Amino acid sequence: MTRVSSYLGIVSWMYLHLRVDVHFSSRTQYHSLQTPSRYPLSY
Repeated sequence: MTRVSSYLGIVSWMYLHLRVDVHFSSRTQYHSLQTPSRYPLSY
């Protein structure tokens, strides 16, 4: 029982970190994609 609960905790922790990594990577990609289109407008 304890082994299963610890396994579930590890899986949930990895899932949470994977979601956070994907969220941050998508945010950085969004900003990097948005900044070049803003340069010609200010130019």
